Amino acid sequence: MVGRLIGLKFTIARHSQSWKRTVGFVLACLAVVATWLTAVFSHPDAGADVLGFVLLAWLVGWMLGPVLTSGATVLRPEYFTLLPLNRWRLGVSLLASVFAGVGAAGMLLAGLSLAGYAVVIDAAQAIPVAVVAAVLFTITVVSLARLVYSVLGAAMRSRIGVEIASIQYGLLIAAMFVGWMAVSPVVNALPVFLTQGFGGTVAADVVAWSPGGWPLRAVDAAAAGDWGLALAWLGGLAVAAALTSVGAAAMLRPYTGNRTVRRWRRPLGSGTGRRLLPTGRRGAVVGKELRTWWRDPWRSLEIRSSIWFGIFLAVFSAVGGFAQLGALAGVGVALMIALSGANLYGYDGTALWQLVVAERPETVRADVRGRQTAIALYFGVPAVLLSAVMVVITGAYGYVVPIVALIVVVLGVGSGVSVLMSVVGATPGVEPHRRVNSNDAGENGLIIQIALWFTILASLPTLAVAAVTTFGGPGLPVWWSFLVLGVAVVNGVLGAKVLGGIAVRRLGDHLPETFARLRYPGMKVTRSGSGDWLDHLSHAAFEEARKAAEAKRKTSARKGS
Repeated sequence: MVGRLIGLKFTIARHSQSWKRTVGFVLACLAVVATWLTAVFSHPDAGADVLGFVLLAWLVGWMLGPVLTSGATVLRPEYFTLLPLNRWRLGVSLLASVFAGVGAAGMLLAGLSLAGYAVVIDAAQAIPVAVVAAVLFTITVVSLARLVYSVLGAAMRSRIGVEIASIQYGLLIAAMFVGWMAVSPVVNALPVFLTQGFGGTVAADVVAWSPGGWPLRAVDAAAAGDWGLALAWLGGLAVAAALTSVGAAAMLRPYTGNRTVRRWRRPLGSGTGRRLLPTGRRGAVVGKELRTWWRDPWRSLEIRSSIWFGIFLAVFSAVGGFAQLGALAGVGVALMIALSGANLYGYDGTALWQLVVAERPETVRADVRGRQTAIALYFGVPAVLLSAVMVVITGAYGYVVPIVALIVVVLGVGSGVSVLMSVVGATPGVEPHRRVNSNDAGENGLIIQIALWFTILASLPTLAVAAVTTFGGPGLPVWWSFLVLGVAVVNGVLGAKVLGGIAVRRLGDHLPETFARLRYPGMKVTRSGSGDWLDHLSHAAFEEARKAAEAKRKTSARKGS
C-alpha cells in the first residue's frame, strides 16, 4: 500500500503547476545549504546556539508550511473513506508516503549538518551519534508537521479549534505583511550571533531544551565522552519520533463522524439583533450573513484570523522598535475585509441556486448590498475596538483622526471590492457539509491579490490626506481634521456604492454562469461578455480554478485505477 500511495503522490505532484515545484525545490536547496554553512562556519563556541536555533526554525517551518502549501499535492485521508481498508494500516501508509519527497529529503540533509558540527568541534567519535540524531529528528519533524496539519483540520469542528487555527493564520499573515520589522533586528545582529551565539542568555537555554536542541545535546554529550547522556538524548528523540508518528497515523485515519458540534444554546444576539435589522429583502440578507459569519467555522476563521493579524501587527511593530505603528492594528483588521470576503459565493457553495430560482433585479440587488452591509459591520466592530485599545496602549492619541479615516475608507471600499471579486472570481471549494480542513472553503490567489491592491488603490485619496495629517506636524489648521474625515466618508461611500453597483449588474447579467462555475467546477463554458477588464479577470480566475479541478479529476482517476 505504501508504494501505491507514494506513486499516487508523485502523480499528483506531476499535475501540479511546474513553477511551484521548481520554486519549492530551489528554496529547499537554499535552506539546506544555509544550514550547512551555519554549522561549518559558525564560531565553535557559538555553533551549538546557532545550529540549535536553525534546527528549531526548521521545526517551526515544517509545522506552519503545510497550512500554506496544502492542496493537490497532499493525500487527504477522506479520499479513501469508502475503500475497504484497515484504518490504522491506511493511516500508517499515508504517514509513510509523506517521507517520500523533496521536503523530507531536504530535512534529512539539513539534519545531517550535525555531522559537520561534530567535525568543526573536532569530535569525530560523535559523527555516528549525529547521523542517528539527524534521522530521528527528521522523523519527529515530518510526523509532527503532519500531526499539526491533521489536528488543525479536526479542530475546525469546535470553537476552540477555530481559535487555535486563527492564531496560526493571523501570525502567518502578519509575518508576510510586517515580518521584516521583527527580522531586521535579527539580521543586523547576525554577525555577532554567528560568533557569540546567545551569549549565555535565557534564549540559549530555551533553544537548548527545545526539540531543536536535543540532537545537539546528544552530539555534545558524545563529543565529551559521556555516552550514557548521549544515549539518553537519543532515547528522548526516539520517544518523540514514536509519539509523533503514532499520533500522526491516528489522525490520518479517515474521519467518519459528525463534521461539527451541535449547538445547544441560542446564539448571542439572536433575540435582539433581528429588531435592529432593516425590514425587507436587504435586512433578511444582512441577518442571514451575520448569522453565517458567526456560526460557520470557516467564515469565523476569517474574522478571527483578521483580529489576530491586527494583534500580531502590533507585536511585530513593538519588536521592531515602531511601537506607535501598533495603533494601525484596527486598520489591518479592516483591510482584511477585501481578502476574507473575496469569495463570498464560493463560501456558500451551491446555495446560490436559491438566488437563481428567485432571480429578480431587486433580489440580486438585495443580496449583494446585504452582503456588503453585513461584512462591513462584522469586520468594522472589531476594527474600531482594537484600534481604540491599541491607541490607549501605545499612547498614539495624535493619530486618532487618520486612523479613523483609514478604517472608514477601507471598510467602505473593501466591502465593495469583496462583493465585486466574489462575483467576478467565484471559486468553488469543498461543499460546506463536506469540509474538513481549514482551507476547504476555496480560494483563488489571483483574486485575493487583486482585491488587496485594488482596495489600496481605491483608497488613495484618503491615504493622501491622512499622510498629510500624520507628517504635517502641528501647523495644520483645525478644519483639516474634519476635511480628512469628510474625504474618508465620501471615498468609502462612493467606493462601496460604485463597486457594489458593478457587482449587482455583473451578477444579474451572469447569474446562471456564476452558478454553473460553482456547481460544475472545471466545466468548460463559452466565454461571454463584452470583453472588458472584468471579463478578462473572470476568465483568468476561472482558468485557474479549472486547472485545479482538472488536476483533482486526474487524481481521482489515478486512484480508481
